[in-house]
Amino acid sequence: MAITKNKNRASNPAKGSGVKRTREREGPGVSPEEFLALKKPKGDLILEIQGERVALTSLDRVYWPAEKITKFDLLSYYLQVESFIMPFLKDRPAILQRYPRGIKAPMFFQQDLESAPPFIKSVRLTNQEGRELNYAVYTTPGSLLHFVNLGTIEQHPWHSTIKHLDKPDYLMLDLDPKEAPWKNVLEVALTCRQVFDELGLPSFPKTSGSSGIHIYLALKPKYEFGKIANVAIALANEVAQRVPTIATTQRSLAKRQKQQVYVDAMQNARGKTIAAPYSVRARANASVSMPLTWKQIESGVKISDFTIKNVPGLSRKNSAWKDFFESRHTLKL
Repeated sequence: MAITKNKNRASNPAKGSGVKRTREREGPGVSPEEFLALKKPKGDLILEIQGERVALTSLDRVYWPAEKITKFDLLSYYLQVESFIMPFLKDRPAILQRYPRGIKAPMFFQQDLESAPPFIKSVRLTNQEGRELNYAVYTTPGSLLHFVNLGTIEQHPWHSTIKHLDKPDYLMLDLDPKEAPWKNVLEVALTCRQVFDELGLPSFPKTSGSSGIHIYLALKPKYEFGKIANVAIALANEVAQRVPTIATTQRSLAKRQKQQVYVDAMQNARGKTIAAPYSVRARANASVSMPLTWKQIESGVKISDFTIKNVPGLSRKNSAWKDFFESRHTLKL
């Protein structure tokens, strides 16, 4: 996801001061185990997790009408995978992409956190228009579930943490097929791997959960966004030059050939985001952006292989990105 008109520049990592703090809900709460054991719950309740009391509302609201997947199902998914997704969210500003009535109703972006319970952290940033905004920050599983309760189906964290706001700790290439066949996406992904390997850069693929593949490179937060974005553009250009019949860096859809996959490096600018690993997507069947091995790419993995129904079980066996944070690379620029 790209937020271009609200791209951020100046920053102050102090805790946001303009956020109205809501009162904690009273009454008994349930544990994560009790929550997951509920059968078709309705209405509201309080979830107690790691010392935080998270108010969860309208649990029976249908978010995916065709599949009859509810808000409770979505919350249950994130509760089950929180240990896998939180390393990719923790201490990062969030752009909340909210679907409060489900995927078939209007969606809106929220960057300015107007009110939140006391346990939600925020960071005050200045956007391109000079407005100071209070960005929500992922900190705990309770914070994640609070944002999900607001209708945040997809999780879109910054590429940097609040400790190093101006210095991303990964870069990524987005392989966007549009009209190109899926086999071309897989072939372009393998070309990305070849380019990264030749440079000694450990690469990590995942499904976008929507239509393409994302390729990540973990970084030590040494360089600012501009320099990292230039590296990503150079990598994308190299990939496109190697397989020009099926890959391109041409942004204009009208100027692309139908079989070409767009190798998009433009999501590496400061303030832009992409769906996190293990994030649900607001798409049919509640597909998930799933970390992959290169062997899975070679064997013809598909977007539809991963949904909120099977990913909790698969995650416990998935070691595809187990070395992601240990592989953080220092680029020599």
